[in-house]
Amino acid sequence: MMKKKQTKLDIDKILKSYSKGPSKWELDNITWYDRSTNPKTLVDFLNRIKELEEKTKLSQEEANELLLLNELAADLDEEECMTLLSTDEEFARHNFIESLARKSALEVLTNERVSYETMNLMCKLSPTDFILTSKRTQDLINSIHELVIQGETLSQDVAGA
Repeated sequence: MMKKKQTKLDIDKILKSYSKGPSKWELDNITWYDRSTNPKTLVDFLNRIKELEEKTKLSQEEANELLLLNELAADLDEEECMTLLSTDEEFARHNFIESLARKSALEVLTNERVSYETMNLMCKLSPTDFILTSKRTQDLINSIHELVIQGETLSQDVAGA
């Protein structure tokens, strides 16, 4: 009988290398993606850092998260953050229009129509802001459609895609 050569995995080593918690990419692009454009997200982001810093004992997962959040915070510009959180009317108007346009674009792409609630908000805007929101909604929809077409074109050369 021939003996099989066994390769022993160092299971403990493998499990210790596993990083619990979200990756920097996930925190940057999913969880806190709009921290530089959305005042509420920025405040929540900064509060999360403060919350973790003030804890007396952090789990390994929380310590990793705090490290990554501080790296992401280092990329923020303090003056831009202050502007985002200011009460500048023009800036607030622009942010509201952009946010509403994104919401309506997502609704059109997923439900093929703007919801009653979103349209009700849009109808409360001045005619100029309504037009800006509608145009920005259409621009976002067109951009997303274009990206999908580009992705389909690029994936034609990929096996199994």
